Amino acid sequence: MDIHKPKPFHDWREFLKEYAIIVLGVATALAAEQAVVILHDRAKAAEARANIRAEIIGNLRAMELREGTEDCQARRMEEIDGLIAASAAGKLLAEPLWLGQPYSFILPDSRYKAALQSGAVSLFDDMEQAAYSNIYAFFAQRDLQVEDEIRAWADLRTLEDHPPPSATLDWQLRSAMKRARVARWAIDALHASVVQSAAQIGIRPADPGKPDKHSICVKLHTPRAEALKQLGTSLGRHLERQP
Repeated sequence: MDIHKPKPFHDWREFLKEYAIIVLGVATALAAEQAVVILHDRAKAAEARANIRAEIIGNLRAMELREGTEDCQARRMEEIDGLIAASAAGKLLAEPLWLGQPYSFILPDSRYKAALQSGAVSLFDDMEQAAYSNIYAFFAQRDLQVEDEIRAWADLRTLEDHPPPSATLDWQLRSAMKRARVARWAIDALHASVVQSAAQIGIRPADPGKPDKHSICVKLHTPRAEALKQLGTSLGRHLERQP
């Protein structure tokens, strides 16, 4: 087999011509590779953005559904104040009681966490990253308040068992009502903060529609079995296990 040695360049012009061809080829290959990366990143960012925004819109809708039961919650808290006052006066409550609980739920954040872990969030500009970070921080703080509210209402539902009046019971009930009021205020404040932050990046809550009958909207002096029947099968089964 014959091995041909590279031909020597006869002048600088020929050398520069060959060199330019090589450089141009390498530059073209790198540019094409970079274009592929850019297109991939754009697609990844667009998918992550769509997922995150859909999750935020869903959470906003759930928060708006709670707002739809606000009148029921305000009325029920006034009724509970009356029950606590009656108990403090030594009156043993005999009528059936159904306190229910506020429209409570933990907001999902799995889509945002997935985008963070995949690095997709880093593809957004600084303003968009900050907006999502703020919104999900508000979601997390709201979830903590919801947990406090659930515990407070679990204590208030002690009244459904018609406990005998006592100074200890009065203190426990008044403490639980105070916690419930603080949590309710914080949840409402965080809701407003989320709506404001979301609006800054063009996300607005959609009309949640008319909410289904919720436990806190059932009349106070309703026997438990009847209340569960009014709320339907799935919610009723859930509330049967409610402490």
